[in-house]
Amino acid sequence: MSEQAIDLREKILDISRHMLYSEGHTSLSMRSIAKQVGVSATSIYLHFNNKDHLLHTLIEESVEELSRAIEEKVDDQQDVVAQFESIIQTYTEFALSHPEKYQIIYLVQPEAMARYPREKFRKARRCYELLVKVIEQGVRQGLMEEDDPVTAAYSIWAQLHGVISVVLNQRLDSRINKSHFIKKSIHHITEGFLIRTHVS
Repeated sequence: MSEQAIDLREKILDISRHMLYSEGHTSLSMRSIAKQVGVSATSIYLHFNNKDHLLHTLIEESVEELSRAIEEKVDDQQDVVAQFESIIQTYTEFALSHPEKYQIIYLVQPEAMARYPREKFRKARRCYELLVKVIEQGVRQGLMEEDDPVTAAYSIWAQLHGVISVVLNQRLDSRINKSHFIKKSIHHITEGFLIRTHVS
């Protein structure tokens, strides 16, 4: 692929991501994207087979960037608790620093597009599976008491997503300082799990 073609593909993705984030899934069409990019619809189809292919690519690239950010922060030489805290902190930092990329992961409901390919779904679970692995390691080392690490990890993910969504969707009570809310929420999620599972 030529450099010009790569640049066009990235421009298509960037504009599509912004349109999806700001206008929603129903307003997104290959024709509307082409108009915003300044090319013909045919040019879009040279890079993406259809709208679902484009959406899959947006989700996949966001998940990959999020997973890579977490994996780069988690050091195998760290103790389990430090790894656990690094995952939660990095997940939050990525979401707040890249709101469009983060929201894209959850924005499109499965029934609104073709089934997400199985192999891509496995990749999408990378950062979640890393959290499961860390919890399992903590259990093996006697640092955590948790008989269902998979459900525990998913519960933590759900709590984090709730906190982040409140901030990104500007639903936070105006009486509450945003930075304090984020810091306090992360502390509650992290410490709540560690205290509950920690072996005294």
